[in-house]
Amino acid sequence: MGGRVAALVAAVCVCVALAPAATASEPANVPWETYLPALPATNSTQPGAVPYCRKSSIRCIDTEVKRLRGAQRTFGCDHRGVFATTYLELTRQLRDTLRQRPHFFNDAHYLYTEDALFADMYFNTLHAYANGKPVAPAWQIALDTAKRSDVNAAQDMLLGINAHVQNDMPFLLADLGQRTRKGASRKPDHDKMNEILDAAYERVVRQIEDRFDPIMATTNARWTFADDYAGIEMIKEWREQVWRNAERLLAAKTDADRKQVADQIQQYAAGWAQMIANPIQAPGYRAQRDAYCRQALGQ
Repeated sequence: MGGRVAALVAAVCVCVALAPAATASEPANVPWETYLPALPATNSTQPGAVPYCRKSSIRCIDTEVKRLRGAQRTFGCDHRGVFATTYLELTRQLRDTLRQRPHFFNDAHYLYTEDALFADMYFNTLHAYANGKPVAPAWQIALDTAKRSDVNAAQDMLLGINAHVQNDMPFLLADLGQRTRKGASRKPDHDKMNEILDAAYERVVRQIEDRFDPIMATTNARWTFADDYAGIEMIKEWREQVWRNAERLLAAKTDADRKQVADQIQQYAAGWAQMIANPIQAPGYRAQRDAYCRQALGQ
């Protein structure tokens, strides 16, 4: 099983252009208005106060860390905790970096707002799913898989990242705007976030290994960074595509055009979710993971 799991990230990287479209049997797309108000065909939108970040400062990230830590504790050994842990460690790395290097980003205040709103999208999705309401297809696949499938924690991690990045982030960037009031592109700061991913990836993997699944020691071995590198590079590719999809949302001239772009974004992310979730299933492995986690957490 270990060799097959280790091949997952590499296989996904190779197939980046081949992600299948979601089929009719999958959950329906969420209306684009759920994510995005009627936007002008310009980059005039600018961030303002958002939930949990009424005044843009590093305290917004402190709040996000608390919310994510609460989610991690609530989930316990629930497999949804894998992505909550992933998100928590990434956010801690972001906070550590900004405390050590306050000028790491060109516009940290925008980043604080972006990060808070992004987290709120995640928590709103969890709430909707828990209450039986529609969620985006990529999230439906990720959360259903966490609920009942015999996948490994590497798959749970990638399913969450895929749904939150490839499905959610284009709408987030379009909502907040991709240019400053003076017209400068925010793309350099978007790309700088990749350095946070580089710095955080190993700590994410080790936390998931320690809490949820010993097979992470095989899929992402401590003695080599090859698998980590493949995973990071894949996510960087996703983030590049995310930026382009946000541009497409902002450039849409009509609601019909915007709906078409939004549907394509959701279907593409759903295709990735299918590809990540389906190849590797080991009957009975869920019970093994749960027993390992209960011992690790002293439950």
